[in-house]
Parts: sequence; C-alpha cells; structure tokens
Amino acid sequence: MRVSPERAVGARAVGVQAAGAQATGAQATGARGPSGRAGRAGAAQAARRWPLGGVGAGARLDARAVGELTVFELGGRPALSCGAQARSAQAGRERVLLAALLEGGCGYRGAGEGFCELAAGEVLVALCAAPLELRGQAGARLCGLAMPAHLIVPRFVSAERLAAAAGRSHGRGVAPVLHGFLAWLPGAGGAGLGPGALCDAVGGLLAAMLEDCLSVASAPAGGAGRVHLEEIGRHLRRHFAEPGLSACDVAEAVGVSRRYLHRIYAEEKRSFRGELVALRIEACVKAFLDEQQAERTIAEIAFSAGYADISQFNRHFRRLKGATPSAVRKAALADLAAAEAPIRPPRRAG
Repeated sequence: MRVSPERAVGARAVGVQAAGAQATGAQATGARGPSGRAGRAGAAQAARRWPLGGVGAGARLDARAVGELTVFELGGRPALSCGAQARSAQAGRERVLLAALLEGGCGYRGAGEGFCELAAGEVLVALCAAPLELRGQAGARLCGLAMPAHLIVPRFVSAERLAAAAGRSHGRGVAPVLHGFLAWLPGAGGAGLGPGALCDAVGGLLAAMLEDCLSVASAPAGGAGRVHLEEIGRHLRRHFAEPGLSACDVAEAVGVSRRYLHRIYAEEKRSFRGELVALRIEACVKAFLDEQQAERTIAEIAFSAGYADISQFNRHFRRLKGATPSAVRKAALADLAAAEAPIRPPRRAG
C-alpha cells in the first residue's frame, strides 16, 4: 500500500542521509541503552557485529553475530539505508536483510518509489546492494536478520525469486510465522540457536513465504484468479483435516474475500465445498488401504480427516465412491490379506 512518508512514519520520522552510512559506530548501542564509557564500548562492540553501514543518527542498534548471520534490533528512532555502498566488506558478498516491525510505525522505499507502510505481521525483504530507505517513528522498534545471500541461494530460493521479492514487504501465507520467528530471535530463547539451525529455519520459512506471496504478484493479466485457486488449493491440502474449516477461514488465510473465493471456483465450474469433501474422502480411502491403520475404526479415520459427524461422512463417501465406507474398507482389508498370504505351489494330479 502506497502512503506518504508522513502517514507511514508520523510527523517525527527521522530521515536517513547519505552520511548516515558512516554513523554506524557512533550510534550503535546495547539493548539497554548504556551511557558513558560502557555505552561507547557497547556501541563499538555492536558496530563490529553489524555487517552493514547505513544506521541513521538517533537509531539504537543491538546486534549479535551467529556465524555469518547477524541478529539485530533497532530502537530509538530507527533509520537504515542500504545501497551499493552497503555491500559487506567481508568478501564483498551480497547480503539479504529481513526486517519486522515490533512497535510503533515505520515506512520504507526502494529506488525511485514512494514510501510504503511496513505493517504489523509483515516481513520486509531487501538486498542490501539495492537502494532501500527505512524510517521509523521515535520509539519504534524493529528486529530482523542480515545474512549472506549464498546461504539461502539456491538452496532455499532462486536468485530470481529473491530479487523479485526484494524491496517490499510481504504479509501473505506464512509471513506472520516468519515475523514471529524474527521477533523471537533477539531474546534469550533465540540465543541458543546455532548458525546451521538458524539458517535452515529462516531459509525454509522465507521460501514458503515467497511461494505464497509472489505467485499472485507475478501472475499475468487475467490470471490472478487461477493463481488464487492454486493458493487456496495449497492451503486446503495443508489444512483439510481441521474440523470446522470454512471458506471464510481459507479466504482470510490467502488474503481474499469469501465472495471472491466462491466466484473464482464458480468460473472453473468447481466449488470450495466439493474440493474440501474430495480431499477428506481421499484421505480416508488411503487410510483404508494402509495396513498400519488396519486396527483403527472407520469413525476414527473419519474424525482424523476432519469430520465431526459420522452420518455426514457416510453420505459424502457413498456419493463420491458409490459404496459404503464399510464395504470399501472390507474390500481393502481383503486385498491386504491376499497380498500377505503365502503363495502355495499347485497340487500335482493323481
């Protein structure tokens, strides 16, 4: 959403000047805002841990290195600028910045763009060699992670997908989960994560978030409805076994209205309810064919697939499979028994 800088960060937002890239060591402080000689020592220590320039005057930086990754929190009057000059001095590697808003208001802009608001629950993705300006209100707090791109490209995401996501914030799909993880990292709980575990967790969540967020944004004109259907289908396959799952729940999860969800299904001559029922019934049939679930009752299998009413399950099953669940289960168990029976040689005549 495009907003003015005033609306994005408030009247007291602090601008980042080009000279701010040189201010990192002077402005970085510890998490508790130390003063005097201890404060200067904490500032210098945080600055050494921070792999990027561009921290603005008035910002308070707390940074912690985890291998090649850097966990950070920005307070005071958060301000940060990235650009060609912000490449890591370590081997000149491109770095990825993930930022999440914890408190207050904040806005950002890329090259030649107006300010956008960084909303609660969203994650800002930036390539630090590309122009990016971040401004926060006085008292705002941001947190996040900076890491070399080679740690996640191409293992988790392609370079093209990462470039397409950079310079903007994302809030669809699992974005709130990644936001919560970034918010947890600066605390005592996050301190126990090693670099390998941290990279795996962030890379996996980032890949899932970009899969959810970029598919609609990159859809050709007229193709957004089909892309939304793919998103809805993915969400259904992940959550069909949740009792009471409704069209409203799924629409909210993928960022569309319930009315729009039903409309795009109708355009394909399909229905949300039909898709949900088919997924649940197929899951039950697979369970019938699984010898490890042979001791489970039909009701237990139906309940684990999301049904709360066994009579409704029986109706849906007969309509889709043309037979009762017990008949299909009996045939499936007979097939399993026949497959396990030893093969006997035929008897000789006479």
